Amino acid sequence: MITVRCAARGIFRSCCHKGSSTSHSVRNLTSSAEKGAASSKWSNTATTTSIAAAAAAVLTTGYFGSTALAQSPKQDPHLSIEKPPAVWDRWDQVKNFLFSWRKTIRGGGNGADVPLPTDKLACHLSAAKSGITRPIVLVSCGSFNPPTTMHVRMLELARQELFARGHDVLGAYLSPVNDAYWKRDLAPGRHRVQMCLEATSDSDFIMVDAWEVEQQQYTRTLHVLQHLEKRLCQLFQATSTKNNSTTSSSAKEKDEAVPALPKGCPPSSLEPRTMLVCGADVVESMADVSLWKQDLLEILLKNHGVVCITRDGAGANAAWLLSQPGTLLYQYRDNVILLQDPVPNEISSSAVRRELKEGRSVKYLLAPAVEGYIRKHGLYGSGVKNNV
Repeated sequence: MITVRCAARGIFRSCCHKGSSTSHSVRNLTSSAEKGAASSKWSNTATTTSIAAAAAAVLTTGYFGSTALAQSPKQDPHLSIEKPPAVWDRWDQVKNFLFSWRKTIRGGGNGADVPLPTDKLACHLSAAKSGITRPIVLVSCGSFNPPTTMHVRMLELARQELFARGHDVLGAYLSPVNDAYWKRDLAPGRHRVQMCLEATSDSDFIMVDAWEVEQQQYTRTLHVLQHLEKRLCQLFQATSTKNNSTTSSSAKEKDEAVPALPKGCPPSSLEPRTMLVCGADVVESMADVSLWKQDLLEILLKNHGVVCITRDGAGANAAWLLSQPGTLLYQYRDNVILLQDPVPNEISSSAVRRELKEGRSVKYLLAPAVEGYIRKHGLYGSGVKNNV
């Protein structure tokens, strides 16, 4: 770690020596980091140098108001320019960045599996109807930074709509994104998982799956859905086999006790499928081929489906995208449900973070337990950090 700090400090000084060459230096540093990351065999020296270069790039880009990927447009010198934040004010972001690199380098592959909570899963249809269509388990992927009342309301609306369409919804999960997902002001995963647990503590069907946040690197949405569905199917298979007085092979491999079938589910129940719940912005992003790998997106739309919750007519663009021939969204439009919230609101995690930073009340925007957790740990500038 001393090597990393020294290297970062030296590179930072060389980068700041001449302000006119800052952007060029940042690009060179970023290129060096990328080349180092591409190497299949890293030495310790190369690793620390690459990480230090990337860290210095983060620091310099924050200080000089540009990024390593694209330069900011030139500004009129006569216009008043807001003073950039001090370089070392960004140290928390740099630490998170270095931590994500360290996890990937040292850990390698996927992280250890984590227990999946199933205590709130339940079947609601009769035995006769349960064999017609596969039951659904809803999944909401996101940073949950922090989780708001809107996050849990989206799952409530999705469940209500699917019930009305004749589907059985066994339950729902919040899946917080991994720390390696580079996002400004992203709280550590352990805090976001705990806040999600607090936000769903009084729900009768929403749980928290910590598998994604425990992985060694960023995990794509499809892989989260597939992993959760596999675990749930193993649950149904293991229970079905148990009923036939035979121990499940998957249970033997994991040396786990065979769990019971969810409440109200007949032995003949079909295995569940996972379905993504998201906002209109996510569906709109699916039309951008630079953001979604098309082969993975096709599997997601074909095998899982999406319930998109929109607010205040914000779904108009998503609806238009679903009507455009020649796209995956159009091809699988029947697997995408657009649902407008009948009680629109503008509650968002970014708005909550802003209010906390400004010292204003966030009451009724979050579950009381979530707000209490935030203030206890001093998250999002809400106070002095304690026991973080």
